[in-house]
Amino acid sequence: MSYKFGIRILQAALILGVSALPCFAQTTVDDPLHGYCAGVGQCVDNGTNSPTSANPPSNFGFTVSPGPASGDLLVDVLTQNNEPASSFLFTGTVSGTATLFSSTAWTSGDLDAYLGISASPNNPLDAFLPSTQALDPGATGFFVYQIDLGSLTLQGPSSPNVSPLENITGGVPEASYIVGFLNEGTTSSPNWIATAPSGAIFETGTTTAPEPGSLLLLAAGLVAVLSIGRRKIVTA
Repeated sequence: MSYKFGIRILQAALILGVSALPCFAQTTVDDPLHGYCAGVGQCVDNGTNSPTSANPPSNFGFTVSPGPASGDLLVDVLTQNNEPASSFLFTGTVSGTATLFSSTAWTSGDLDAYLGISASPNNPLDAFLPSTQALDPGATGFFVYQIDLGSLTLQGPSSPNVSPLENITGGVPEASYIVGFLNEGTTSSPNWIATAPSGAIFETGTTTAPEPGSLLLLAAGLVAVLSIGRRKIVTA
């Protein structure tokens, strides 16, 4: 084989190799939302969820990557279906009430499909339920309470705990979740970004409410104080 013939074969191979390379379009892909909340060691991603022992959770919200990015933010409180609630009062950057999305609990499939939207990444039930069942074995799904916080700007992952900063009066049940959905599109052409399961705020703490006996003692004490005050006014 001549030198020139060998060069021609090599050139042909290079041309075929280059033409076989796939072409990639440059696109921008949004990463999931990720929850944050106040307190040292709270809402740290452990690979499964982002747990917090603070109940009520305080100054919580979500980041998005790339960020900052703006859109309509929905927040959903997922409570186990054996502990139904009525509603959850939000205060902070935006105030309002999260109300029951449906009287039928979420017990199968993905959360976005249950909510009637299409979002990424997927939020399958089996990514949430095992952690809840570890604390509440009787749970088989979740009731979903939703609030629309309106148009907000979420920060990037390097700037958590900035805005929004939300609180839930009275707290949430132990073993419940808080997740967000950001629509970067429009109502007619939505582009929903979901919270990855590992970025979902998972409540591991219990709320502290006064016991009935303590409330009775407090009431009796108030009655006694009022009685003493009235006697002083009469004898004055």
